[in-house]
Amino acid sequence: MNNSRDIRQAIAVKKWFQNKCKGTLIQPTGCGKTKTALKALSKVFNKYPTVRILVVVPTDNLKQQWRVQLDDLGMQFNADAQVINSIIKHTWVTDILVLDEIHRYAASTFREVFNKVKYKYVLGLTATFNRLDGKHELIKQYCPIIDKITLQEAKLNHWVSSFKEYQVIIDVDNIEEYREYNKSFIASFEFFNFDWNLAMSMVGKVGYKSRLTYRDILCKNGTLEQKKETLKNITYHAMNFMRMIQKRKAFINNHPKKIEIARKIIEARSNSKIITFSNNIKMAEAIGMGGQVYTGKDSKKKARANLEEFNQAKTGIIHSVAKLDEGADIKGLSVAIILGLNSSEIKSTQRRGRCIRFEEGKTAEIFNIIINDTVESKWFASSHKNSTYITVDEQGLDDILNGREPKPYVKPIKDYQFRF
Repeated sequence: MNNSRDIRQAIAVKKWFQNKCKGTLIQPTGCGKTKTALKALSKVFNKYPTVRILVVVPTDNLKQQWRVQLDDLGMQFNADAQVINSIIKHTWVTDILVLDEIHRYAASTFREVFNKVKYKYVLGLTATFNRLDGKHELIKQYCPIIDKITLQEAKLNHWVSSFKEYQVIIDVDNIEEYREYNKSFIASFEFFNFDWNLAMSMVGKVGYKSRLTYRDILCKNGTLEQKKETLKNITYHAMNFMRMIQKRKAFINNHPKKIEIARKIIEARSNSKIITFSNNIKMAEAIGMGGQVYTGKDSKKKARANLEEFNQAKTGIIHSVAKLDEGADIKGLSVAIILGLNSSEIKSTQRRGRCIRFEEGKTAEIFNIIINDTVESKWFASSHKNSTYITVDEQGLDDILNGREPKPYVKPIKDYQFRF
């Protein structure tokens, strides 16, 4: 038992009570957020045995985990855990509202939880609070941050396992294909003055209306023929903007070189318990190597059975497509291979957390496979701006997999060719 962690959790619980049982606790994944919350709830329950508790979670896996732990503490008649999708469909009344992964509930639909649930006290839990869209500021109005444990603090005190994270830069032979997509994307993005929100408003349900409005701005005093031509150009660039975004993502998320690198890591760590993260089923299935693909499309009963079977295994591979990014507590995971990411710091934090839960003697490894000279490098930089990691090329990866110290990564100078 880690006494320092118990003491730190007690401090977090005390801060919640001092703030009149209202606030969010930020703790790294694997550090014991749920245990901290259970200590707070137990303290209330022991004093007020009729207290009502409602725990809101984003996934079925988390719901099952919470229910088991609430039952173990004898709260089965006072407390329940429900998935957010169910919560926002009905009206609920409780004394204490617990919002696990509270950063999720800043989205416009899920924010309804604060209207659908009538509560006296609220406890929020998350590993990382800030969202790219800035909507975490809305959550602070309902549930302000009252305590934060950093990853550095958790690692220093051995509340999470020791780990190393790598950015593995790979070169691909068909990079010119990506460059053509990117060139076309930039041309259309430039048409909208590199205004992301403006470009995105030109597509979707209100796209046509937005295009008409933009036409009138660009061609205010033009003739009917000029307005038709302007609208045609706007429509072309709006559609091309989205099409090139999709083509760039498909190139990055489905590249066969990533499968090759993932398999190399799996072979070198065959005695470990491994999780891979892909952005689509096609990629997850293509990795293979005897691993099961977990997408959440199976029945809840079958999905839980498959996950429990993997949980009990000492070695093996599970390929995740979104559903295991957060909330899954899997024993023994020590290797994570990330083949598809975006710029979200929250998602990277959650994925890292799958394999850094503390286990005696464990050192975890997280490998982010990044295609050189693509927007993926920017996504990685954005999602890891507060993280510590080591950048290596393919030779450096080989060194790591063979127990050697990798040489410092040196970004190659681009060989530009000019045509006149």
